[in-house]
Amino acid sequence: MKQVTHHLPPFLIGTAIGWFAWPHAIWLAPAALVAIPVVASRGWAGPFLLMLGYHLATTWGLIHGTAVFFPTAGVFLGLAFWAGSSLIFALPYLFYGRIFKQAISLLPAPFAGVLTTVFLSAISTIFPPLGIIGWTSPWLGAISAGWAGVMLVILGIAFATLGRKQAAAGLAIGLSTTATLWAGSFALAAGSHAPVGWVGVNTNLGHLDSPLSYIEASMRLERGTMALLHKGVHVVLLPEMVAGPWCAGTEAIWRPVVRWTAAHRSQTVFVGTFAPHGRGYVDALVQIHDGQTHVLPDHIPVPFSMWHPWQPEGSFRMAPFSRKPEMTKVGTLRAGYLICYEQLLMWPALNLAFQRPQILLAPANDWWARGTDIPAIQRASAKAWGAFLGVPVLFAVNQ
Repeated sequence: MKQVTHHLPPFLIGTAIGWFAWPHAIWLAPAALVAIPVVASRGWAGPFLLMLGYHLATTWGLIHGTAVFFPTAGVFLGLAFWAGSSLIFALPYLFYGRIFKQAISLLPAPFAGVLTTVFLSAISTIFPPLGIIGWTSPWLGAISAGWAGVMLVILGIAFATLGRKQAAAGLAIGLSTTATLWAGSFALAAGSHAPVGWVGVNTNLGHLDSPLSYIEASMRLERGTMALLHKGVHVVLLPEMVAGPWCAGTEAIWRPVVRWTAAHRSQTVFVGTFAPHGRGYVDALVQIHDGQTHVLPDHIPVPFSMWHPWQPEGSFRMAPFSRKPEMTKVGTLRAGYLICYEQLLMWPALNLAFQRPQILLAPANDWWARGTDIPAIQRASAKAWGAFLGVPVLFAVNQ
């Protein structure tokens, strides 16, 4: 019983931070990183339990979402994904004490604490392989406040390594300043609207589960898109995958839009689709411009539901180390894109940041996540990157 009460506080701290931070106050999320050196003083299990609680609190939507996506599996598969992914995200922190001891033999304590925490958090939710599943990263709260937010979190971790009193002071200063920067960054992002004439189309098509449903959706969306183009809209963004597989039949449905852009070169349409690739597919946007179509593939589809390497037939391509940036040109603007699941992660957005986009396209297909906080978390993550990059975000979501 004594051991339980000794280990319970780190778990509860992590749970509280995750619960209150996501999706409406993500500036609180870095508090989990600042708390890691503090709970490490309670024993080797402290950082692990803290981050386990954090991720259990932020990813509970997987229970319902997985049950909807895999109805035959029921709620049990959702529970397995929820508990299993949270455990995997937390596992690197079991090595906090060992790595910190090595680091402190070479560096002063604050630097050792920062190095150890940053290294383990990068393994957990930034860099592949865990980076392809590591959503709700605590660093996203810092990212939303720009580089100043990142530096404040690093400073907070350094304070926390010195002891509890210093940690409390550092946390109070860091969180209050980060909250102010976060509010300013989000206000700036909110005021930074997409260019005039750029429209993201939200749909309520639900689950498109047959060739006929994709054909019907494409026909309806093509008519709606043509109506927008006739009104003079410059750019139309449609949600992820709503057009279905990009094959000869699908191209035929969208041919009027292709012809229209050939005669109206200032107008562009982005269609959410999936294109044949080897024995499977690639999740993509098809850019229609100047009478031409160009497939813009994503890098990281959803593991298990879309990417399943154990069954290549019908699997979606996974390419986290692709050298082809998720970028395109729209007129004179550099447009970056993060397709659905990628909006939740750090790795694809970090790669995109080096390309210096001027606008961020964020199409999504969230029919399976209705009734959970996953769509709100996804939107908060994309907005955080928009605030960090100082660019507007154009959303288009199917529910």
